[in-house]
Amino acid sequence: MGWHTGEPIPHESFVRLIGHPRFPEAARALAVNMLALSERDKALDGLFKDAGRYVAALWAMYLHVTGGLTLPRLKDVCVTSAYLSPGRARALLLYLRHLGYIDLVPSGTQGDPTRYVPTDSFVAAWRDHLRAALEAARIVEPAIQLVHDRLDDREILASVAKIQGEGLLAAARVSNQDSAFIRIFMHRHAGSQIVWSLVQAGNSDAFPPCVPIPFSISAAARRFGVSRIHIKRLLDDAEREGLLKFNDSGTILLEEDARAYIQYAYAVQLIRLFTAAAGTLADTHAVAAPPVPERVAESTQARG
Repeated sequence: MGWHTGEPIPHESFVRLIGHPRFPEAARALAVNMLALSERDKALDGLFKDAGRYVAALWAMYLHVTGGLTLPRLKDVCVTSAYLSPGRARALLLYLRHLGYIDLVPSGTQGDPTRYVPTDSFVAAWRDHLRAALEAARIVEPAIQLVHDRLDDREILASVAKIQGEGLLAAARVSNQDSAFIRIFMHRHAGSQIVWSLVQAGNSDAFPPCVPIPFSISAAARRFGVSRIHIKRLLDDAEREGLLKFNDSGTILLEEDARAYIQYAYAVQLIRLFTAAAGTLADTHAVAAPPVPERVAESTQARG
């Protein structure tokens, strides 16, 4: 429960986590688990392709459990967070529908905004994604197992989604969305996945790796479904910004600024997972409630 500190994350929490002997192992496991999910689930792979899609999915789940997913509400959080432009909100809803992740709910009153609800496939995929993330986080904080094992309970899943969404909104008000690393890697197609493939390398106490990392542009292009030219341009831009050095021998060396940002970003992700688990455990009703079968839960909601 010591991680349940809210936003902004206290400096002491970063010091505590980064100094933990198993932080490098947990951070690498987070990258490994996300890559494995990408390869196993093509719909999730599409969400992981850039930060905009991923954040839209996170907002969709958050808005659903906090009053309903509508286009006006999604635009509002886009404006508040500055992670996405409000103009992109409609396109992202269409993309989630294309994946079969949300359905329309007929409006009962003329003039009311169209409401969307997550499909069973979206709920299952988001649960798998959270479970994979929590598996990495429990390397540092074993008590997370208490929440990890209860994600089939929709009330537990909703609690985690709500706390994650609140944390991201709060953090967005003070974070810098225009850094070179975010522009080049987070908002470019497959940029996040390239970072995952880089940071999973090595097994030393250094995270991210401080030694040259073998990297094949051709293999990465095949793995992530993008062109070799796209990856080469991304790496060239990163090199111009002083984030890495790409050698003709086929290795990438992360520069100090990139290593510092990656370490910070992974620490933030893990602390937010700790916070979501701790906040869910603090909700005694959610923890005490027995698992509700999905069909029963849906029929109860329909009667409501």
